[in-house]
Amino acid sequence: MSAPFGTVLGTTDGGVEVHCCDYETLGESALADRNDFKNVVDGVTTGYKWQCVELGRRYLLVNHGVVYDNIAMAYDIFRLKYVRRVADNVLFPLVPHANGAATQLPAKGALLIWNPLGKFELTGHIAVVVDATSTYTDIVEQNVDFTVWPAGQTYSRRLPTIIDPKTGGITLQCTHDGSILGWTSVNFEIEYNYEDVPKASPADFTQHQVTLTEAHLARPWLDPSRSYVQTFLAQPSWQPSPGVSDYFCMSRHGQAALEYATEHLHHMFLDATDFILHHQDELGAHFRIPKALWPRLWHSWIHAKPDFVAGRFDFTLTQEGLKVYEYNADSASCLMECGYNQDAWASLAELDTIGRSGSEHLFTKLVDTWQARSVIGPLHLLCDDDPEELCQTQYMAAAATAAGLETHVVVGLHGLTRVDHDILDASGNILSNVWKTWAWRTALNELSEDEWTEFLATDGSDGMGWVTPKHGRHRYDSIKLVDVLFSPSIRVFEPLWTLIPSSKAILPVLNTLYPHHPLLLTSSFVLTPALQAAGYVIKPVAGRAGANISIVDANGSVLSQSDGRWSNDTPVYQELALLPKHNGKYVQLGTWAIGGEHGGTIIRADANKIMGLESFVYAMRVID
Repeated sequence: MSAPFGTVLGTTDGGVEVHCCDYETLGESALADRNDFKNVVDGVTTGYKWQCVELGRRYLLVNHGVVYDNIAMAYDIFRLKYVRRVADNVLFPLVPHANGAATQLPAKGALLIWNPLGKFELTGHIAVVVDATSTYTDIVEQNVDFTVWPAGQTYSRRLPTIIDPKTGGITLQCTHDGSILGWTSVNFEIEYNYEDVPKASPADFTQHQVTLTEAHLARPWLDPSRSYVQTFLAQPSWQPSPGVSDYFCMSRHGQAALEYATEHLHHMFLDATDFILHHQDELGAHFRIPKALWPRLWHSWIHAKPDFVAGRFDFTLTQEGLKVYEYNADSASCLMECGYNQDAWASLAELDTIGRSGSEHLFTKLVDTWQARSVIGPLHLLCDDDPEELCQTQYMAAAATAAGLETHVVVGLHGLTRVDHDILDASGNILSNVWKTWAWRTALNELSEDEWTEFLATDGSDGMGWVTPKHGRHRYDSIKLVDVLFSPSIRVFEPLWTLIPSSKAILPVLNTLYPHHPLLLTSSFVLTPALQAAGYVIKPVAGRAGANISIVDANGSVLSQSDGRWSNDTPVYQELALLPKHNGKYVQLGTWAIGGEHGGTIIRADANKIMGLESFVYAMRVID
């Protein structure tokens, strides 16, 4: 028989209590405020009552004085690198062990992690190991079984342990419909050191020149059968010209640092997104998102977290290593240039023998990502009537087509019609899956705060505020972007939640979650004396394409600033870290995260300190 929510099911090491997490035993009034479910131990928030992740964090805190970082899903714990001692912020490494491959039994206090499959679909699951032998492993866990333990029992479940007689590989078997990923344990013997990760330096990155002759340019260097190439070739100003041209080289070590930074930061930004959603009351106002939209953001995060396809990080390379400026998780700019053009140009310039491409697998990773998304029905790829946006859209469509999807490129919204709740393209195809170059912010700006409240008023909601999206209506006759992107009948790639990591407002939150992280620049919602003393950059939280940025040095002098349409936006202040200068141009490194993995590296350069839409793109080669 299920115990009431909050009942102590049993007690384990250090007097840590394991609680019942059966929300169905609570009435709707008890579920009205999610903040009531935060559990705090000695001033440390351990998580939400009484979920599996909360128990894992509380167990480590009570027994060892350490906690792990905020994570988006339970299975994300397997890729965490360290825990933090609360008393002094000292970091200790986490050591992962793959189930079936590990040859040492899990230590007492190890965290056992499940894949997001079966009973634990979407989020995965974690438990704490309290005893391990060659035949069984005892664990404690929350949010699985809701019955009080038998008298004298000190664990939640006993899992069979199988040891392969040939390899010695240890496999822990789940007693439910689940798949155990592995376990991770804390090594308290040594401190975690960021110096153990790949680190790039300015010496890893060099500028070179090559001369393009008329003979070079007479050769076909792009495949004109590709739609995105046809669009590119139709723009005379985009074509190479004879003369001396720059290109760049990155050492193999530097490229490894870029790849590590891309994948590590992707998870950091996602974990920060989860943290922001859980602390909307304190942080939400900084993001300039209509209040009525936050339940939809929660819904997107819970149900569409895997629907991310591609995003771009912008970096500067300093004497201290790579520093991230921001994450363009809701932008396609420079995708085709990274995955296709730069390598084609390198072949034209006869640079094939110089190292290798840093982006040669980008297209393949896009194909793999689309295949992994299990898209049902056709994919419509939407863009504005700008040639640059069309190029990126056609390139993405080519990858989706190669993945086996039926694709339709739609330029503008004027050809779309509505039949009941369905939206149809000009050929009568119903839109059920959409990828777009338009930023989510463009859709947000279509309606006022009051209009958003009215548009979302039809959404259903349960006692805890979880919404069931419904078809909204506005006062405009024509189909707007909000009709497409907020339709509950349409699956959107990149999903609504990418609004959060794409916002500059996430940068100060990252500093809070990861103090002194070597990849981060100090950022704040207010101009602090420390930032004034070091120099700083002012960025609008919703800004794009380098608009409305001001660069101020330590003397208070404005080194550079740009105009744009976000002059009245909420500012974020970021530590000054100028771009390195090569051959008279400031050079910015960009990397693409494809499905969360590094897909390619792209170089942009400009005579101005601030990159913009007109900044040049250059090829990069990776050398040994």
